[in-house]
Amino acid sequence: MRPEKSRAVLSSLPDSPGVYLMKDAEGLIIYVGKAGSLKKRVSSYFQNKDHDPKTSMLVKRIEDIEYIITDNEVEALLLESGLIKKHRPKFNVRLKDDKRYPYISVTLDEPYPRVIYTRKIKAGGDRYYGPYTDSAAARNIVATVNRIFKLKTCRRDLPLRKNERPCLNYQMKKCSGVCTGEITAEEYRSLVDKAVKFLDGDAEPVLEDLRREMEEHSQNFRYEKAALVRDIIFDVQRVFEGQKVDVPGGIDQDYIGVSIEGSEAVLVLFEFRRGALVGRKISVFDNAEYAAPGEVVRTFMIEYYGRSEVPQKITVQHTFADQDVIERYLEGRSGKKVAIGQARSRDDRGVIGMIGKNIDMIRADRAAHRSFVEREQGLAELHAVLSGRGVAVEGPPSVIECFDISNFHGKEAVASMVSFTDGLPDRGKYRRFRIRGYDAPDDPGMIHEAVSRRVQHLVNEGLPLPDLMVIDGGKTQLARAIEAASNFTDEIPIVSLAKRLEEIYTDPGSEPIRLPRDSAALHILQNIRDEAHRFAVTYHRKLRDRRTTASALDEIPGIGLSARKALLETFKSVDAIAAAAEEDLRNAPGIGDKTATAVYRYFHKNESSGKKD
Repeated sequence: MRPEKSRAVLSSLPDSPGVYLMKDAEGLIIYVGKAGSLKKRVSSYFQNKDHDPKTSMLVKRIEDIEYIITDNEVEALLLESGLIKKHRPKFNVRLKDDKRYPYISVTLDEPYPRVIYTRKIKAGGDRYYGPYTDSAAARNIVATVNRIFKLKTCRRDLPLRKNERPCLNYQMKKCSGVCTGEITAEEYRSLVDKAVKFLDGDAEPVLEDLRREMEEHSQNFRYEKAALVRDIIFDVQRVFEGQKVDVPGGIDQDYIGVSIEGSEAVLVLFEFRRGALVGRKISVFDNAEYAAPGEVVRTFMIEYYGRSEVPQKITVQHTFADQDVIERYLEGRSGKKVAIGQARSRDDRGVIGMIGKNIDMIRADRAAHRSFVEREQGLAELHAVLSGRGVAVEGPPSVIECFDISNFHGKEAVASMVSFTDGLPDRGKYRRFRIRGYDAPDDPGMIHEAVSRRVQHLVNEGLPLPDLMVIDGGKTQLARAIEAASNFTDEIPIVSLAKRLEEIYTDPGSEPIRLPRDSAALHILQNIRDEAHRFAVTYHRKLRDRRTTASALDEIPGIGLSARKALLETFKSVDAIAAAAEEDLRNAPGIGDKTATAVYRYFHKNESSGKKD
């Protein structure tokens, strides 16, 4: 923003609470913030010079600022949250719509609510729990709640039409029978309310209500309903008796930990109700590369506690600037005192540490999932690309073998073959070939030899052929590889990947394919090509080292490779070793008395023979 414009904007700002919207040169909103005093907060961006990296980058992009006045900071807080959701500014951290993880939903917007498993969050009055990293666990919780409280699981409209029979769940006594009139709509809604409290982890009020209902049914001779409630009580008690993790104090409290890696933040919340751990919530944020951990926690609190139960105490791993405003907001939501603070006691620090371990596991799980998805997409893309050029690949290639050559002016020439299964290295299938037919540089010829030997072995032994062969090189190497394989079979599709421009050759006589740098298919081919190169170079160096140390030392009985290397490293040449005194040999690193004596006697055996004569 030009100095004269920034002065004009700052002079117009009121000393009132509100929200400010910062825009770039294109008029896009790049940051939304809230302030107790718009004038003081916005001015600080331009008056202070010692900014963190995020603020420094933001200030450089600001071209205009708008603001909205509110009555107080809490109103500003809520408005800020809504505007961030609407505009998704570049410099604001935001909760990610991560369909990777499932939720449990209580469909309170329906006349007869259900407890269901879902991956979608819809606007409205439905209640959501999660997300859960373990989909099986989420499904089990849904099944448990529906079994305990005998809730409706079918999608049928109620009441039933005339002569319409109830579903099988009712006949199997898995449903309370609201569709048949066994219980009233009000009684059914009461069961739903208890299920919500159960999911919130508040078991004792649920049990008290259930015991009172059972007693009432018994006194009024409604023994079947009393038996139904009795069974629910037993099931609730059994579930909560299995709760093993707790914290002293017995109050309702949440613990929040967060970790930022790249542009993504992972936040985990542990819920303790009456001192017992009743749930774990996972939230993923993007746009977090410019955010401090405390900012992520603050954003989460506004979003999460705006629709969830607020506990008496919230222990956080990272504090944030306007913590007092958040406390006032939560107290207004809950109608009771709410304390936010960092872990002080040993027990609190232990829970935060446990959250950290959970975050590490979640990150590993997400990384593995992303890798799996990228490989799956890459193989599908590779199939589409190659099929489009007439390469006979039947579906995404599962088994891919890749060949590379390594030599030094034709000496110690080797070929490597690596095998990938479903985009991952299958090291048990790696092979190495010492080239026999060439003693001068000839990569295409060496590729011909290696491919011939590999394919001949597969055909002769009746072993499965790879879905695709990849050659490190251009069209000449590809031509020789196709020629070699065709002597034994025409059933292996072969392509090559040329390093210089990362071009894919599918036919020696056709133009190569150039995929975008971010192509998942190209990444798979590059990974397997680079692994083949690494494996070839490693083998070539091993052979070259052997040749380097091969000398008169090889003829000395009992002298191993490590001793030969140690002697050459110390004395630099065989001639120097031969001329060394026995004491000098004995003092060489890695050489003991026995070895030193053997080496000295070997090079001075003629002198010893002369003395004897």
